[in-house]
Amino acid sequence: MALKPVLKIKVDELFLRWLSNSEVQVSLRDSLSQLVRGETVSAPSRSSSHSARGTSPRGGSAGTFVTPTSPKLPSPHSPRRPLHAKKQNGSDNLKPVLSVNKDKEVGNHIGVTPANVPEVLKRQSKDAIVPNNGDNLLNAGLDVYPTNRKVVAKEEEVPQPPTPNARLLLHKESPDTKVVPQKFAGDIRESNKENRQKKHGQRGSKQPYSVHIPQFYFPSGKPGAGPELEAILQRVAQEFSAFEGGKAYKQQMAAITKACGFPLYWKILLFRAAGGTKDGCITYQSLSVLLKKLFQTCHDDASKFMKMACKTQTTSLEFEDFEPLVQDVVETHPGLTFLQDAPEFHSRYVTTVISRIYFCVNRSWSGRITLPELRKANFLQTLRRLEDEEDINQVKDYFSYEHFYVIYCKFWELDKDHDLYIDKNDLARHNDHALNSKLIERIFSGAVTRGSDFQEGKMSYKEFVWFLLAEEDKKHPTSIEYWFRCMDLDGDGAISMYEMEYFHEEQMNKMETLGIERLPFEDTVCQMIDMVCPKSEGKITLGDLKACKMTNIFFDTFFNLDKFLEHEQRDPFANARDPNCEPTEDSDWNRYAEEEYNILVADEGNADMEEGNYEDDFEPEDEEELMREEMLRLGETNIPSRTITPGQSHTDDNIYDFSNTNLGY
Repeated sequence: MALKPVLKIKVDELFLRWLSNSEVQVSLRDSLSQLVRGETVSAPSRSSSHSARGTSPRGGSAGTFVTPTSPKLPSPHSPRRPLHAKKQNGSDNLKPVLSVNKDKEVGNHIGVTPANVPEVLKRQSKDAIVPNNGDNLLNAGLDVYPTNRKVVAKEEEVPQPPTPNARLLLHKESPDTKVVPQKFAGDIRESNKENRQKKHGQRGSKQPYSVHIPQFYFPSGKPGAGPELEAILQRVAQEFSAFEGGKAYKQQMAAITKACGFPLYWKILLFRAAGGTKDGCITYQSLSVLLKKLFQTCHDDASKFMKMACKTQTTSLEFEDFEPLVQDVVETHPGLTFLQDAPEFHSRYVTTVISRIYFCVNRSWSGRITLPELRKANFLQTLRRLEDEEDINQVKDYFSYEHFYVIYCKFWELDKDHDLYIDKNDLARHNDHALNSKLIERIFSGAVTRGSDFQEGKMSYKEFVWFLLAEEDKKHPTSIEYWFRCMDLDGDGAISMYEMEYFHEEQMNKMETLGIERLPFEDTVCQMIDMVCPKSEGKITLGDLKACKMTNIFFDTFFNLDKFLEHEQRDPFANARDPNCEPTEDSDWNRYAEEEYNILVADEGNADMEEGNYEDDFEPEDEEELMREEMLRLGETNIPSRTITPGQSHTDDNIYDFSNTNLGY
């Protein structure tokens, strides 16, 4: 059965050659036209049929092959179809059959009949391997038959229509083409397929459709239509042309900073980044190099500020990086001119401002402000606002002098030895011993203060700034994290019933000391659970407290007795139930700082009055007595002029002597 595909292909080839015959095409066209006209198709004549079928596809004579005598045509798919040779006109016109010697066989048991076999065999290599199906011999014009049958001449076959799976081998291989076995041909095709897939970057599968994803992450800001660098350089060059020697000093950086398009109080950063610290001045060349690098790599204000303020080879801002900026604000802002005469307070103000910046901006508690943190905070907007606001106390974020005054005075009251460090006993006196002693222990244990500045049993001024901000504004995200770290004793990320009872016990003991009836812990816990609404039963997480709008009440219940009693005297849910209650714009810290500043100023005024720095208000009791005293003093002016002794001032002269003065009347 191995010869079925071969015969099938041969039949297809014969059918195509039969269709290409001009006489057959004429006959088919005539029959088709008769069918179109509705006429009966006449059978082709014997001569025309014989002539059409007698044309040999091998280029032989027309009468060499004839149709079989049997009226039933054999199946073209049968490899065992008998082939009959007929004599025409009493003579045998068949050509002699050529056979191949056994030692010269090509392939497996092949017999060859055409006359041009010697020429074809000469073109074949002796080492050629012929596949079993004989495809390559068919291309060369050879007929292959199984050797278990007698090889005879083939008779002409009736052509059959080609099947869809038929392979039409209508081309001839070149003489140099090697014939390979069928089992190796599939391997070669697979190898070629893999090579094509490797070339396109895919192995074993089709190359997928590539989709272009536009860039969506810009670490240094998204490039956009910003100010043109050439226009900026022209403005900067014009400013430098007005300076003597083409050099700009620190006092002259305001105009250059505005020409660059930066906020005014970036001037010290621009001066230092351009090399002004080494030489004391900058030139146009040094500044232009900085601006070109800055505008090519940084595309927003945050990245440019970070590039100028950071030290070399760093990508985050440290505490010391803000000191030149805040010191420049102290020296040049019109709202702080009064501070020029008190340089000893400059460092205190600078430390306070930077500590407040880290409290609001450094959300990771790492001590280093990163670029994403700087973008999310409002520090750069506040710094730009300083340029337009002459009263620095109106800039309540970070830079308000009144806020600094409150913080520093509170620390100064606790720091008895004035070494800028306080201990547990000093902090316990804050707000008239209102704080829980267990809370103070947690603060000094390092639960919220870490890093190189931490000292066992001591709190520095920077740490006190964080403490006071967190104490007076417990709704701030950093404040919530601050007190959560203090209350989470085991560090498991949740406040359990045991931890709440630990701080609640001391609060109740203080209440008993003051003669106030203590509250059962169960009632307090039920109230706190209803207020916070934790997701997990029996514990309160940091996320639960940040989602709650009354975290100040929760922490005051366990930490601050005075504020706890204040909350108990009023309904803590009044604001939550009142739909007409308008939320206040000022934070709890701003309200506290304003109230404390007024109290401190009033106390300072009273102290000055007690020391005699201010005269009492002049309120005359007897008007007639005052007139008498004035007349007596005027009468003394009639005394002759006194001789002025050395060292006596001319101011002792009577200024009311008008005797020698012409008054014009």
